[in-house]
Amino acid sequence: MRNFFLLLLTGALFTACIDKDYDLENIDTDNVTIGGDESKFEIPLARVLVTLEDIANGDVNIQELCGKADKWLPSKLPGNTDYVDLTQLSRNSYTDGLFDALIAEMQSTPAKLDEVTNMIWTDYRDEFASILGVPANDAYETPFKEAFKLAVRNTEQQVLNEVKSQFSGYLTEDLNVEPIDYNIGRVDISDDVVDMIADNLDPEGSGSSKNSLYLAGEITSKLPISLHLEPELKSVSEDGSPAATILKFDVKVDATQETNEIKDSEDTRLYAESLRQLLNNAAINIPVTLEKYYPGKGFETGTTPEGKANPQIEINLHLIKNGGLKLDI
Repeated sequence: MRNFFLLLLTGALFTACIDKDYDLENIDTDNVTIGGDESKFEIPLARVLVTLEDIANGDVNIQELCGKADKWLPSKLPGNTDYVDLTQLSRNSYTDGLFDALIAEMQSTPAKLDEVTNMIWTDYRDEFASILGVPANDAYETPFKEAFKLAVRNTEQQVLNEVKSQFSGYLTEDLNVEPIDYNIGRVDISDDVVDMIADNLDPEGSGSSKNSLYLAGEITSKLPISLHLEPELKSVSEDGSPAATILKFDVKVDATQETNEIKDSEDTRLYAESLRQLLNNAAINIPVTLEKYYPGKGFETGTTPEGKANPQIEINLHLIKNGGLKLDI
């Protein structure tokens, strides 16, 4: 199991939620509320770092997936755009434009033809062997490649049809990453702190937002890919299976923006019970849709001074509490 955001909320990452400069020991009352209806408190929750290996399809990480996509894609994209709209690949007209540009480059640029030919031999030789009339075993590598190149130069339709089939299949099916499932477990936060946040919240269904709580945050990404995330947090039953949904929301990660917000909204609103469920024992599922790929941006790799892989995504999460905080002393 891979950790995508490690994932969003883990006990080890819930730190420094309350400012320790507050001194509440000398307050002599049974019930105190800090602030009022117009107050707003921002409570830090987590800083999460995501590496390339956390975003993958099986054992193939996102950089490797895109590296193969680069071989399939033409060097100059149709329309002089700087990105491939992966959400449009199901449209024949869009895919046809990419494919036609690929074949034109293969027929005019030997380096591109060599690149695709080597990929065909490595990954798809069995699909082409009967069409080319050349066996797919290693002893026939050179005649296989020469036959493929000749077929492309001569625009042999049967060969090009198979190239298009593999081209379309990779970009629409293989160029995806798996949803992430993760068991958060119990978050180690004092019950007193949880009560302080939860006990002054308007109940669900009241229609009021004066005393309300929301999950919010910021996402920064170094990836050359825009993402659409659909996190769903669920409570966990005694048998360990996911149960009721606590939160479900959408968030965009735009590769052209330095920071992307997780905005406080009704989709990210928490009530007293849902907050306690989240902190007590929860699981998360995050479907990830790749939306736009910018081949020219490349990937930032390398390691940190500690020898760990450089993070590609950084997520900073916090709670936004509107209204006062209730203290029982």
